[in-house]
Amino acid sequence: MGANGPIYHGPDPHIEASRRCRSIPSFYRGYTSRVFVSSADHGSSPSKQPKSLSHALAIFLGTLVLYVLGACRTIYVGDSGELVAAVATLGIPHPSGYPLYVLLGKLWTLLLPIGPIAFRMSLFSAVMAALANGLFYWILRRAGLSWTAALMASLLLAFGPSFWSQANIQRVYTLGGLFMVAVLGLAWEWFRTRQIRYMVAAAFVTGMGAANHTVMGVIGLAVGVFALISDPGLIRRWRQLAACVGAGLAGLWPYVYLPWRSRQNPRLDWGNPETWDNFVGVVVRRDFWDRAWLESPGDGLIVLADFLRSLGTELAWGGTALALGGAIWGWRKGWPVLLPLLAMAANLWAVGMHGSRSDIFIWHRYYIPAYVMAALLAAFGCQLIVERWGRRWATITLFVPLILLVVGYPKFDRSRYRIADDFSRQLLASLPPGAHLSASDDNILFVLIYLHLVEGLRPDLDLIMQGVGDTELPPLRFDPDSDPLYFTHHPNWELAEIEVLPVGLTFRTQRTGAPPPELSLPATGLAGADDPRVPKDYLTRNLIGHFHYMLGVTHETRDWPRAVAEFRRATSVASDNDVLFYNLGLIYRRNGMLRRSLAAFERSREINPRHIASQRRVQATERVTEVRTELERLKQMETTLEDDPTMMGLQAGQVDYHRRMSTLLASRGERLAARGHLLRALEVE
Repeated sequence: MGANGPIYHGPDPHIEASRRCRSIPSFYRGYTSRVFVSSADHGSSPSKQPKSLSHALAIFLGTLVLYVLGACRTIYVGDSGELVAAVATLGIPHPSGYPLYVLLGKLWTLLLPIGPIAFRMSLFSAVMAALANGLFYWILRRAGLSWTAALMASLLLAFGPSFWSQANIQRVYTLGGLFMVAVLGLAWEWFRTRQIRYMVAAAFVTGMGAANHTVMGVIGLAVGVFALISDPGLIRRWRQLAACVGAGLAGLWPYVYLPWRSRQNPRLDWGNPETWDNFVGVVVRRDFWDRAWLESPGDGLIVLADFLRSLGTELAWGGTALALGGAIWGWRKGWPVLLPLLAMAANLWAVGMHGSRSDIFIWHRYYIPAYVMAALLAAFGCQLIVERWGRRWATITLFVPLILLVVGYPKFDRSRYRIADDFSRQLLASLPPGAHLSASDDNILFVLIYLHLVEGLRPDLDLIMQGVGDTELPPLRFDPDSDPLYFTHHPNWELAEIEVLPVGLTFRTQRTGAPPPELSLPATGLAGADDPRVPKDYLTRNLIGHFHYMLGVTHETRDWPRAVAEFRRATSVASDNDVLFYNLGLIYRRNGMLRRSLAAFERSREINPRHIASQRRVQATERVTEVRTELERLKQMETTLEDDPTMMGLQAGQVDYHRRMSTLLASRGERLAARGHLLRALEVE
């Protein structure tokens, strides 16, 4: 204790603030301390905040109009049907249950009681996406970036293919994008002020985001690592750390909805999360881990390479170059590039460790949090241009999102989309009154769930949700003569007394040996399937392909040339569907068309060299080997049979050649090969 009071042995707080200021780029300094204000601020000063808010509002409204104009009016393909059904009925969709999306979606549909619920939820996605765009701009301006950099980055996010693709359909990802932007803003506020309340708020918002999609939980850990690296002393302030952890856990409160609602036994009750074990299984997606594509450490490099390539699509190559420049030069200048890099790495790790082949390589919506951070790095790159060459040169970067807008609008205008809705309506219309329908496959089952449970279509039907995990299904009791059972997909039963036959868009059970059932073929094609103005993503193309595949299977034993025509239409539409080509390989093989079978299996293997997404985990490679061996054997036999006197003067491709070869093969017990030549004769006629 000194004569005039206590002696302060620590560093002068004003000197410390000055040191902190010098380590932060110019466009942060105005907010680092109330004492130090940068004289080289190219960005938004406190006096300009109202103007930044008005610009952010303009971005929100502008992108909202764009999204609403292209919003899907009917139910979309894939998860949309199940998610909207969960919202409408307060059910539990597939893991992780998405409780926040369900609760907010229910509130939204009650506040906006206009039009079908599917359309309302499309608008919900549009509003969440537009909010993310406007908030992103405001955060960047508040941080001090120039309006050019903030505008370019916010539009880069708004028009990025993955983000835009989710902004006008019924999915959880734009809500997740909004949470990612909010966490970014709060973490940035903590970075420049070091006020723990912002990091506590970021932890809480991260927890809330994880109640929408669990990937936010992993990103929350990355934000925590960023905080500890930026301020190592934080680890000694255990009360502050405890506050952050507690806030993160508190943000998970929507998960209480799962066991509470499950105990009421809703119709849609995926995983039945009433018990602790079931609850954990749903939240961590336990039943989905065996679908992971990653099998070895080397696969991680393949996943990383695919992600890096995707940046050229999501940001365009100009935006990717800006992001790369922003990361490199921003790091050299001491900017907080570690935050976006850690968040991107966390997102990549989560998807790589858990994602299936399609999750990783076909659609990149799971990387939306990473693309938000990539847009931030692009903003850094644009800011560098502003500081080095001036705002006029930086304005050129606005052409990057403009290109994405021009290219993207035809791809993401879903205002005419009716394909998934029409497929399921035609399927339901084909069934007799009171029929039992066992449905599986997300692409088909989920839309049926929506139409049946939400829109009340065909209430007389007994919809058996075979594809919903752990659903308590009643015993299959039916009379194949008077009360047949229908399937959306062949159940692969091996029962001598029961046949499962295609009758259009479904399979029907009947007693073995009974007369063939009456067909129930769709009267028309799918609405919009041939309209070039209707965008068709991977799942939509697969659905159209399945439509023609089912027609082909139905005509397989009745009208082979028509069946082949339908198969060709299926493969021309769904040319990247490994399961379709695998199934066609099986069909051609059982009909003696070994060359076509081999080509189909090889195409399936080319698309997916690993196991097919099925319970049996089959691989096309195994079938390729089998068919090649069989084809070589038959080729030698047919070469010998061509020397038969009855084959003299006949050439391959002629009707008589195939018919005569069929007879000779049948006489030697080669029933399938004989059928193959007979079918080729039908095609030639």
